[in-house]
Amino acid sequence: MWRLLGRTAHLWPEWFYKLISKAHSRIMRFNHSFLGEKIIGDHILLLETIGSKSKQIRKTPLTYANHNNDYIVAASYSGNDKTPDWFYNLSSNNPFITINNERFEATYELIQSSEKEYFWSLLDDVYPTFQMYRKRTNREIPLIRFSKA
Repeated sequence: MWRLLGRTAHLWPEWFYKLISKAHSRIMRFNHSFLGEKIIGDHILLLETIGSKSKQIRKTPLTYANHNNDYIVAASYSGNDKTPDWFYNLSSNNPFITINNERFEATYELIQSSEKEYFWSLLDDVYPTFQMYRKRTNREIPLIRFSKA
């Protein structure tokens, strides 16, 4: 379902985007079951950050690609010209990630421009719609590498 919705997400008002993201976060517990993969897809992690303004826990489902023992994500915001809020929340505290029903503290680093082509290819293999997101925006979409802390 999310794979289909992702193609039109750039057209949604911000409040609706956040509503869908919140609902998506709540059904993450089904993510690694047959039903969960049909509803929200595979290669989805749940990122937990502390809001830089609100100081509240923010949960964001993100598509990821594996690289060695790390997880690669894109701050694509469905190709919107705005960088997603979760990206700015990373700087306040180490985030927590849930994958395969395992929750752990993570560290992160931004992927340098010189390495992006390789990591985009990994993400495109998992979710080809990322190619459309890159064409849709003029901003440079940040790529982030998460590792277990």
